[in-house]
Amino acid sequence: MRKNFFYMAALAAVTLASCTSEQKSDTQAQAAAASEVPANHQAHMASMQPQQPASPADLMTADGLPKDLVCMVNNAFMGNEQFPVPFEGKMYYGCCEMCVNTIKNQREVRFATDPVTGEEVDKSAAFIALKPGGTRGEVLYFASEDTYKKYKQ
Repeated sequence: MRKNFFYMAALAAVTLASCTSEQKSDTQAQAAAASEVPANHQAHMASMQPQQPASPADLMTADGLPKDLVCMVNNAFMGNEQFPVPFEGKMYYGCCEMCVNTIKNQREVRFATDPVTGEEVDKSAAFIALKPGGTRGEVLYFASEDTYKKYKQ
């Protein structure tokens, strides 16, 4: 039991170190914050495989997919708990420290467009569902379960 704890702690440290080792100097970080998603973060995400312990369809509730299993920067169902990012009284989620910083610094990452109504939706309050035909756990954000149901028709 104790070996498992140390193994998991070491694995978590290596994972976080690989994610946070991509951080830039202050000037570079500010420049990256101006773009939508840093290029090195896209490479980071391409190397990650979402872990899906259960079918996302099995996890759907009246509120959609559990928000804490979705990286809101990459708009992907990850299947495991993400880093909580409290911001302005709302809760967002990201898969790594870079996502945490992106959520805090880039408004456009915290919002999406409802594919049915075209209205802006705050991801922290959205009804989240898998994108049909997506191959890497891509998600869509809806203003409500009703708009999600219209989308499915």
